[in-house]
Amino acid sequence: MTVYPNFTLLIQIINFLILVFILNRILYKPIRNILRKREQEFNNLNSLIERIKGEVQEKERSMEEIMLQARKLGFMEKESLKEEANKYEKELLKETYTTVEEKLSKAKEELQKKLEDIQKELQKDVIIFSQEVAERILGRGISK
Repeated sequence: MTVYPNFTLLIQIINFLILVFILNRILYKPIRNILRKREQEFNNLNSLIERIKGEVQEKERSMEEIMLQARKLGFMEKESLKEEANKYEKELLKETYTTVEEKLSKAKEELQKKLEDIQKELQKDVIIFSQEVAERILGRGISK
């Protein structure tokens, strides 16, 4: 038994090829184009996201650097102000001690003068009182 190719089989093959061609033109190519465009857009968005992430990281590093410099500058300024305040405090204490020493020495001098004046007066008073006591004891006047 031999099988001869049937004419309808040839028509079916031609129909199938035409259908594949039409489906390829109408359905598969547009869908592949749409998928290709979506993939391209997805890749573009991913590259944009990566670029923005890189920029954000760079900005963060820059901001950290600026903050670090600001902290260093603030610390240096703080130390400078402390030094300045310490110098001012020392100068003020020195001036105060000098003023106190001057006032103390003046007070000592005044006290010494008053003491000398009082001693002189007491010397005079002692002489006068001793003469009076001697006159009273002796009962007569003593010549000076």
